[in-house]
Amino acid sequence: MGPQRATTPPRLHKADLHLLSVFMTVTECGGFAAAQVALNVSQSTISRQIADLEGRLGMRLCQRGRSGFRLTDKGRIVYEACQHLSTALEGFRTSVGALRGELVGELSIAAIDNWATERGYPMADVLRAFRAKARQVHIDFHTLAPDEIERAVLENRVNLGIGVFHQHRPGLSYEALFDDPVELYCGHGHPLFDRTPHGLERKDVLEADLAHRAYLSERQVAPLTGNLKSTAAARQIEGVAFLVLSGWHVGYLPVSYAERWVESGRMRSIAPATYRLNTKFELVTRRGVALTLVSETFADILREATRGARL
Repeated sequence: MGPQRATTPPRLHKADLHLLSVFMTVTECGGFAAAQVALNVSQSTISRQIADLEGRLGMRLCQRGRSGFRLTDKGRIVYEACQHLSTALEGFRTSVGALRGELVGELSIAAIDNWATERGYPMADVLRAFRAKARQVHIDFHTLAPDEIERAVLENRVNLGIGVFHQHRPGLSYEALFDDPVELYCGHGHPLFDRTPHGLERKDVLEADLAHRAYLSERQVAPLTGNLKSTAAARQIEGVAFLVLSGWHVGYLPVSYAERWVESGRMRSIAPATYRLNTKFELVTRRGVALTLVSETFADILREATRGARL
C-alpha cells in the first residue's frame, strides 16, 4: 500500500532537508545500491529514509524492485524542485556571507581531464587566486568527459563546466575562453610513423584505425577523417593517448598535451597542415540561472586568467 496522501504540503524541517538530500543522491546515483557508497549508509537505511520522505510528502517518488529504480512522474517533479531548493539555499548562504564580507558556501566545478599537464591552462593559478579570496569555500572538483560536464551543469550537480564542447545544448550558456588546437597523431610502430608528410597520400591515412572520441560525432567534428574505420573508442583524452601510443591507432589529441611524447619520439603528428583542427575551451553554465557570488567570483578569475590567451 502506498504512502498516505497529505492534505496540505508539510512545513520543511531540518530532518526533511536531510531526507530530500538523500533522495537527490539516490536519484543521481541511479538507485539505492549505487547510493550506498555516496551516502555511507546501508541500503536498508536508504530505503527507510526514502519511505519516510514519501510519507512526509504523501506521494510515491520512485519505483524500486526487481525491475530496477526509476522516478515516478511526481518524483521527477520533486527532484527538480529539490534542485531549485538546493540552489536557493546555497544562494542564501553566500548572500549572508557577503553581508559579512566573506565568501562562504560551496563551489562545484567540472572540467575535462588532463588540464594540469597542458601548457597554457591556468587552472592551478586560478584556484590559487580563488582560494586567496575564499578560504572558507568548499571546492568540489570533477573530471568528466565533455558531454558528462554538460549534463552535470544542466542537472545542477555542478555550478560551472570547463572544456571543449562541439555541439551546444539548449538550456546552457557557453562563453569562449581560449583556443585549443588538436592534431591527428600516431604512435611509434604505426605504419604511418616513419612516413614524412610529403610522402603521405590521403589513401594512406584513410586506411588507418581511428581511436574514436566516444563523446562526440567524429564525422561532424573532423569530416576529413570521419569515414575512417574505428575499432576502439575512449571517453577521455588520456584514453585516446593510450590507444595512440599502442601503435595500432591514430587519434586526435591537443597539441600541447601530445608534446611530451612527440619530444621523446613515441608519437608524431600526421600531416598537421591537413588534419589540424582549432577548437575552443569554453565556460558552460545553466541558461537563465544567476550564478552565486562564489561561482561568479571563480568565473571572473578564470576569465581574467584566460583573457587573450591563444595557444
